[in-house]
Amino acid sequence: WKKSNGEFQKVLIEGIKSGFVALENGLFFAAPIQTLGLPPFPFADVNDYAAQTCIKTGYFKGQEHFVVKVASGGYPLENSGLMEIFSQKTGRLEALLMDNGVLTELRTAAVGAVAAKLLGPKKIETIGILGTGVQARYQLEMLSAVTDCKSVLVWGRTPSKVSALLNEMKWKGWHINSVESPDNLLAECDLIVTTTCSREAILGKTTLDTRKGLLITCIGADAPGKYELNPALVAKADMLVADTTSQSLERGEFQKAVADNFVKSETIISLGKLIKEEHLHRQHGDDRFIIFDSSGVALQDCVISSLVVQQLRRPAED
Repeated sequence: WKKSNGEFQKVLIEGIKSGFVALENGLFFAAPIQTLGLPPFPFADVNDYAAQTCIKTGYFKGQEHFVVKVASGGYPLENSGLMEIFSQKTGRLEALLMDNGVLTELRTAAVGAVAAKLLGPKKIETIGILGTGVQARYQLEMLSAVTDCKSVLVWGRTPSKVSALLNEMKWKGWHINSVESPDNLLAECDLIVTTTCSREAILGKTTLDTRKGLLITCIGADAPGKYELNPALVAKADMLVADTTSQSLERGEFQKAVADNFVKSETIISLGKLIKEEHLHRQHGDDRFIIFDSSGVALQDCVISSLVVQQLRRPAED
């Protein structure tokens, strides 16, 4: 990619925004998501098993291709994956992107940046990261396209992984430190991004008090049964936004809060609707506590794979 990393980030973020508007307007179509792993079965007999393989498929009406994406990851597996690009006209495979899961990481991070841009406080002084995995790193780097904030607090279960993340991101120019308790993030951060594969509440266990104007972007709960927030914390939010409202009821951060009657499903706003209706965006002096949940939509794979295919078609000298 000949453009600078910052330029690519901006193009991707705007492409993801446009994709969610197309979804809201009925111009994107996706097959049901397939998730293999736990549940229904583990690939390996180990403690703390958290691996899964996710298959997402979809297409934009009137565009050139449809996409099949396969992504695997979670302990004890390393992240991997690929994207298959098929012609909508002929049904033939036209490109195979052996990205090893990197494109999935990038497009997932991009939707976090969209949320931060539209829903984050106008002045972000401290970013909180829950988790120490690959996506924690990608989220931070993508956020640099929408905020100048370089102050970060991180919480993770494993001290060695926390140290590794701190050392890596300090080397990249971030002012990053760790906290002893996840709930320290609620009081000290303006934006929190959750990136763990937890199946129990981590954030909001000891307190429901938050900094005014907080945005929590939930990324880790991408499969049925996963959640990272105390449902009571979800219920306290002034606005709930999901990448897709229907999908948020069967996977994602809001599934448990709805099932346990902490919130009503009809109160959840879709990201496409939010993008279209600017009065819903964060305004100056807006102290609302907002939670955004993304469990991932195939349109994100279509957007990023289209950018890659366009680049691959360009002459080498461009």
